[in-house]
Amino acid sequence: MVQVFSTKKDVPSMYPFLLPTENGVGARKYYHYQPIEYSISADGKTWVSCFDVPELEGVYCYRSPDVQPAVQTDNLKKIGLMDGQRLLSSSYDTRQITMQVVAMDNIDESDSLLAYDALQRFLVSREAYWICFSQWPQRMYYVKAKLSAPTFTANSWSATVTFTDLIGLSRSVVTSLTYTQNEGFGNNMQNAKPEYTFTGNSFIVFNPSDVMIDPERRGHELKVICEGTSNGKLKITNKTTGDSISRIGAYTTGSSGDTPTSKEGQSPFNGTWEINGVRTTLNGKSDQMQTDDGVIRLQPGSNEILVDNFSGKITFDFPFWWLS
Repeated sequence: MVQVFSTKKDVPSMYPFLLPTENGVGARKYYHYQPIEYSISADGKTWVSCFDVPELEGVYCYRSPDVQPAVQTDNLKKIGLMDGQRLLSSSYDTRQITMQVVAMDNIDESDSLLAYDALQRFLVSREAYWICFSQWPQRMYYVKAKLSAPTFTANSWSATVTFTDLIGLSRSVVTSLTYTQNEGFGNNMQNAKPEYTFTGNSFIVFNPSDVMIDPERRGHELKVICEGTSNGKLKITNKTTGDSISRIGAYTTGSSGDTPTSKEGQSPFNGTWEINGVRTTLNGKSDQMQTDDGVIRLQPGSNEILVDNFSGKITFDFPFWWLS
């Protein structure tokens, strides 16, 4: 399981309704607002929380991004004398999301300036990265950050952080294999947690995303892992989208994990055959020449999958994508 947020027990929090009798040295400090935790990651796997950076103590987010509107870019074309224009393609564009940050009760002006410098050092980078907010912990955004100049009041200051969401969609922090059913809200999830590992030849794969999972045109991650045996002519079909991919090549010499055959259109195997986006491998080695270059996409909602000429376990591993 990916650990996104701080594991510290004593994280910054709002004052309780009944303040404990903590007086004198060592008393815990409470805030008149609830600090919102955010974490950043270069690869979406290893995360650093703002609560775990000592230089950011006292510098907290008090308002994270709200539900974000999707920004669409449409490619249109005028055709002859036909009324209007025709839609050729559509994609989601970059968008701006913001969070509000405040630093209060700094010791002096120098301390206040150092706090702002620490925030800038933590968030501003030449490279894009993933960011996740504790108020919507199952979603992350691929961003670059820009800070406004701080607005000072005595030894305190506030600032706005504007993130450019480069993809224009939010992505699940984990994938279908490790997703927890009770993470967040508004995720199109079913009452019962969907299954993504199957042993039959006909089953339903549920895609809770707001968009189609499309490895070929959109570059979405999708792994279909077949662990077992096939006597040849393995074919996977998504009857909902009409997509399919077949393993139809011929082996004449055989290799590790393969059964030699010279029959055209036959490709038996024993081991792990994997579709990773638009590439295929057999037992870790390229198997692209043995396929018909088909692709598998997943429509939002239920997808009816049919598998021919295979016995074993099939796993669908992919992250989810949402508009907000």
